[in-house]
Order: sequence, then C-alpha cells, then structure tokens
Amino acid sequence: MQDLTEIWTLSSGSSGNACWIRHGKCEFLIDAGISRRAISTALRSLGSDLSNLSAVFVTHEHSDHVKGLPMLAKHEHIPVHAVAETADQLSGVDPACIVPHTPLFSVELSREVKVESFVTPHDSMASVGYVITAGQRKFAVATDMGMCAQSVADALSGCEGVILEANYDSDMLRTGPYPYYLKDRIFARTGHLDNRDSAKMAAYLALRGTRRVLLAHLSNENNTPAKALETVSDYLAEHRIELDVAVADRYTPTRLI
Repeated sequence: MQDLTEIWTLSSGSSGNACWIRHGKCEFLIDAGISRRAISTALRSLGSDLSNLSAVFVTHEHSDHVKGLPMLAKHEHIPVHAVAETADQLSGVDPACIVPHTPLFSVELSREVKVESFVTPHDSMASVGYVITAGQRKFAVATDMGMCAQSVADALSGCEGVILEANYDSDMLRTGPYPYYLKDRIFARTGHLDNRDSAKMAAYLALRGTRRVLLAHLSNENNTPAKALETVSDYLAEHRIELDVAVADRYTPTRLI
C-alpha cells in the first residue's frame, strides 16, 4: 500500500526554497521561493499539479522564500498563511489571499492534517518553522535560524522526519569572499545554522524519536553537500547515534518522507 504522506523539498538553498507536502488528498507548500513555473514543473515530476494545492505557509519574508508567491496567489487563489509582520512585507501578493496570524498559530487543513508554527531566531520581521501532523505522524521544517534555541528543539522533538538547516561550514565562511558585515550577519545568533550546530540538533532529535533528517538551505558559496553530510554523519558516529541523513538538492526535488 502506498504511503499516504509525502514530503519533498522542491528547491533548497539561498537561490530559492519551497517544500511540498501531501497527505492523502491534502497538498500544500511551505514557502514559495522559486517561480510559479518552477514549482509547477517540480510538482508535475512528482505526479501532482498546482491545481491540487490548498495553501501556502510562509516562514518569513526574505526573497528566497517568497519570490514565487505573487504569481502563485494570482493564478491559484489559495490562502497564504503568514505571521502578521511577515504578511505586511508580502508586496505583490493579492491581499485577499493573505491570512495573517500571531507568531504561534495552528491551521487544520483537513481532519488529519494540521500545521503549527514555532518561532525561529532569524533576522527578519518574523520568522517561523512548521510542524506538520499527518494522521498519527509528525514532521517539521526548520530553516533560517542562527542557533539551536531550546524552544525550537522542543517543537521538533518527537517528529519522525525533519528538514533541518545546515547553511554553512564555519571555515569556508570565515575564509571566503563575503564582506565582513555579511559574515557577521550569518554567524550571528539570528543568522543561519552551521554544519556543526546542525549535527548537534540532529543528534538531539534522534534521541527523541526522529528517524530521518534532510539537511537543507545550504549556502552555495560557504558549504557543500559533501561537507554538510560528512560533518553531521561524523558527529552522529562519534556519539554512536543512528539516524538516516541526506542532503536536499539545490534545484530538484528531494524526498524527506
């Protein structure tokens, strides 16, 4: 029997982020940081279509998470759920489609599917991740955060699968071409998560029921899939923790579950 639940990154990285979730007949996106056409192409490759989407949940207003929203809302006329401070920044998106929320909110998309937000420490107007309950199973998307806050760890605990940020390798960022102000921003506690911190979070979650982690939102300039995977895998091996770990592809769909 085919699994009722599918969770994929359609694209992942500083060039654009979008996740697609399907549970039974319920389908929705978390973020739309690539073009409507690219989303459509990715969905068709997975046997779906834009017309099947029932909602989009936005993590924050940075362009690599929202640049496809205006055309998506215009043509699909689906609800766009976002924290109110984020919603205020969604220029070009039909206001009739926007559903503003407080930072901690919950939406039931069907009798079996619920999406709940949690706050992430990131330098935007408001930034959240999402926990998805699909039947008796829980999954999460947690990117764009400068540190492993305990509140984030608590929200992710018990999730079977997690899409988790592993944005940069510290040595690559420190010695790389970025200007100092940008390096400082990324290193900050409201910046992004480095491979080592991602490894620690993955280990923490594995001890609390997580079975698979998909490393996501990798920097093209300050990380590589091989480095991210090696850092996390080595840390898990060092602590004798078993966990299925993979890396989300920058441009093509990658399956979490």
